[in-house]
Amino acid sequence: MGNKFISCDWLEHGIIFDHENVIRVCCSQCNEGGGRPVLRGQYYGEKLDWDRIFELKREMRNVQRTGQTYEKCRGCILLREDEWDDEDYINRLLLTHWINCNCKCVYCPAVRDEKLKANNRHYNIIPTLQEMCDRGILKKNAYISIAGGESTIYPEFEDMLHLLLDYGCDNILVNSSGIKYSPAIAKGITEQKVQLTISIDSGTQETYEKIKLVKTYDNIIESLSKYSEAQIYNKDMVCSKFIIVPGFNDREEEIEAWIENTAALGLKHVSIDVDLRWIHEHFDNLKNERRIYDLIVFTQKAAERENLILRYDERASIMRKIHKIDTAIFGGTMQRIKG
Repeated sequence: MGNKFISCDWLEHGIIFDHENVIRVCCSQCNEGGGRPVLRGQYYGEKLDWDRIFELKREMRNVQRTGQTYEKCRGCILLREDEWDDEDYINRLLLTHWINCNCKCVYCPAVRDEKLKANNRHYNIIPTLQEMCDRGILKKNAYISIAGGESTIYPEFEDMLHLLLDYGCDNILVNSSGIKYSPAIAKGITEQKVQLTISIDSGTQETYEKIKLVKTYDNIIESLSKYSEAQIYNKDMVCSKFIIVPGFNDREEEIEAWIENTAALGLKHVSIDVDLRWIHEHFDNLKNERRIYDLIVFTQKAAERENLILRYDERASIMRKIHKIDTAIFGGTMQRIKG
């Protein structure tokens, strides 16, 4: 039995391999303290000193044990009171160390950050993951999220995913553009070990092309259809996501078309979020941004009509919290957050 105090899963047992070639505790940044505590800078795939990594994490965790809040974590929606253990292991892992992508979403800051793209050095994460598995640092039931950039375009992606699956990981969430189909993802879906989220952000091809700036709408629909068919034993493994981008897709009819298209593909899960850049620009006045909140409510009602399960991701959760609505905290795969 652990001690009861306020902390979070990432602060206690999480790690992120970030696209800035930095190893962090988490990626949450919509909070007063700024979030994203650093464990190591300038990382390019070298063998890690795990004793040092866990020493740094303990320093942050021990602040929580005093009843205070680690500076970077102040005001974070992930903080909660619970019973936490004192062991050193990883059960939350985010792999987002690549930055290249096969689309150019208007809301993605990395796409237009020439300095970030120039400084990002891709490296093969497989040796590091292999050590984590061999030493038991990574728990087999860990929540693992794979994002980017677009992960499927990297040559080691299929081998990386097979490594995690063969190790026994069964709670993996892959975030993908859906443009390139992945046999490894489909295998994981069939085995009920991989949940897939594809951000389509639109209900029509016209809106899709305005947001993604690529003409690959048919590819997305084809991929979603194939992944839907891979759900042989469980229809809850594939999710279609809609990020509200004011000025592009913030219309009820666009959301309605997206919901209807999703149901027609045989999918059961959808998720809603809000453009990070817009949230930052309006952060001090979010409680008065009723129109965006109303679109989140509209999404909920539209999903209910089609018997779809709706997930609220980070910024949508923030909007709900500000408007005094209890919401499930993001950061778990679809299997683990239902209810």
